[in-house]
Amino acid sequence: MTLFHAIRRHLWLAVLFGIASNLLVLTPTLYLLQVYDRVLPSRSLETLAMLIVFMVIALAMMLAVDVVRARLLADLGRQVTDRLDQLALAARIDGQARRTAQPGLATLQDVSSLRHFLSGSGLIALLDLPWLVLYLAMMFAFHWVLGLISVLSAALLAGLTVLNDRMTRRRVRLYTTHQRETEQFLAQISRNAEIVAALGMEAAMTGAWSARRRIDMDAEAAVTDTSSSNRSISRVLRQWIQVVMMGAGAWLVINQAATGGVMLATTLLLGKALAPVEQLLGSWKQLVEVRQAWSRLDALWRRPPAASRVDLPTPAGRLTVEALSFSSATQADPRGRLLLRGIQFALQPGQLLVIVGASASGKSTLLRLLAGLWTPQAGAVRLDGANIAQWPRERLGRFLGYVPQDVELFAGTVAGNIARNPDPAARDAEAIVRAAQRARVHELILGLPNGYETQIGESGETLSGGQRQAIALARALYGDPRLVLLDEPNANLDADGERALNAALAQLKRDGVTVVVVTHRQAVLSIADRVMLMRNGEIECFGSREEVEAWVKSRTRPARPEPGKALQEATAS
Repeated sequence: MTLFHAIRRHLWLAVLFGIASNLLVLTPTLYLLQVYDRVLPSRSLETLAMLIVFMVIALAMMLAVDVVRARLLADLGRQVTDRLDQLALAARIDGQARRTAQPGLATLQDVSSLRHFLSGSGLIALLDLPWLVLYLAMMFAFHWVLGLISVLSAALLAGLTVLNDRMTRRRVRLYTTHQRETEQFLAQISRNAEIVAALGMEAAMTGAWSARRRIDMDAEAAVTDTSSSNRSISRVLRQWIQVVMMGAGAWLVINQAATGGVMLATTLLLGKALAPVEQLLGSWKQLVEVRQAWSRLDALWRRPPAASRVDLPTPAGRLTVEALSFSSATQADPRGRLLLRGIQFALQPGQLLVIVGASASGKSTLLRLLAGLWTPQAGAVRLDGANIAQWPRERLGRFLGYVPQDVELFAGTVAGNIARNPDPAARDAEAIVRAAQRARVHELILGLPNGYETQIGESGETLSGGQRQAIALARALYGDPRLVLLDEPNANLDADGERALNAALAQLKRDGVTVVVVTHRQAVLSIADRVMLMRNGEIECFGSREEVEAWVKSRTRPARPEPGKALQEATAS
C-alpha cells in the first residue's frame, strides 16, 4: 500500500468539508448583492434582518466546518507521521547496526516536513485551489469584462508561483542536503565530546561546525528572501488587482452594465478566489520540501514488514558456524575488503570460547556476525540448527546477550538499562536483580547513590568505564540468554572486576549458556573450553587451550617456554 492510499480517506473527508467551506464562502458575496440590489432600493428592514440572521448562521457553519477540517488534517498528520516516525527510526537503527545505511532513505526531518504540511495552511490552500475555476466562472456570469480581468489576474499570480518554484527548487534541495550533513557532523562532535575537549579540538570543531551552519543559513536565507519577495509582490499585486476590479465594476455601473452590488461582490469574490494562490506562495518552501521528501517517505511506507516466521523453540545454545566469509563491500565500494574467510567451528551448550588475535584480525567482525547484526556474503551462523537470520530480532534478543567493544548505555536509571526498556511499567524487578547477580555486579550497583534507580546521565557519563562495562554485562544477562557474546568485556576492569567476570562466566557455563569472548587479556583463558587464534580474517588455530598452546609453541619454539607465555605473545602480536 502506498502512502497516498494510507491518507486518501482523510483527504477525501477534507475535500468534502472543503466543498462546504467554499460554498459558505460565497455567502458574503450573496449578502452584498442582496443588500445593495434589494435592501437599499426597497429600504426593507425586514429583508435586512433576515439577511443578517442568514449570515450569522452561515458564518457559524463556516467556522465549524473550517475548525473540523483543520482538526481532521491535524489528526491525519499525527497518525501518519507517528507511524512514519517509527518506521524511519527503525530503519535508521537497522541501517546503523548493520552498516547498510542508505543515503536516499527517509529521515525524521522528512517526516517532520510532512507533518507540518498536512497540519498547516499549505494543504488547505492546495485543496481550495480547484475552486478558483468556479469563482472565475461566476465572474463571467456577472460580466465578461470582470471574468477576463479575473482570468488574467489568476494567470499572473500562477506565473509568479511558477517563477518562485524555478528560483527556489534547486536551492531548497541543496540546502536540505547540506543541512543533513551538518546535523550528522554535529552528532559526531557530540559523540566524541570527550576527545574533542581533551585534545583541545573544541575551537577547530566549533569553527568547522559554525562554517557549515553559516553556509546552511545563507542558503536558507536566500530561499526565504526569494519566497518572501515573491509573496510580498503577490500581496501588492492582489491589492492592485482588486483596485482594477473595483474600477472596472464602477465603469460598468456608470454605463449601466452592472449594479453596485455586482461591483462590490465581484471585488470581494476575486479576493477569495486568489487567496489560495497567495497562501501557496507563502508556504512554497514547505511544499518543495514535502515534494522532495515524498518519494522517500512513500518508499519507507511501502517497505514490506518483516516476514512472519514460525516461532522456534527456546534454543539450548548450540552454535554452528559454516564456512563464514564477509567483506566490507558497500554501495560506495562494491568490492570492499575481505575481512573474514572460511570461518568454521561449532560449540555445544555450556562451552566457553575465547577468541584471541592481533588487532584487525577480524574478532569483532566475527562477533557481529554471530549476533546476526551483519549478513555474511557466504556461509551461515546457526543457533540450534536454525540460521540466525531466520530468528525475528525481538524474539532472538530474549535469548541473546551482547556486549560490544564500545559500551553504550542510555540516559536513565541503572534498572532501565539492565531491563533493556526505559518504561518503568514494563520492567521485571526480579529479573533485573537476577541479571545483576549473575553478572556479579549486584553489590556494585547497591553502592551507587540510589542503587538501581541511580540516574547515570547521557551514555552513562556519571559512571566509570569499569562500571559501564559491568552494567552492560548485566544487561546482556537479563532474561534467559542462551548465547552470550562479549567483546573485550574486561578492557576497563581492575583485578577484582576481572575475578568477578571470570566467576560470572564460570556460572554461565554451569547453567549451560554458550559464551563467546573476544579479549586481549589472558585471565579468561583459564576457564576457556575452546580457544580460537585469528590472523588476517582466518582461523589460525582452534581447539582446547592446551592444543592451541602446543600449536603456538611448535611455531615459536622458545628455548625455555613459560606456561601461557607463547599464547600471550601470539595474542599480542
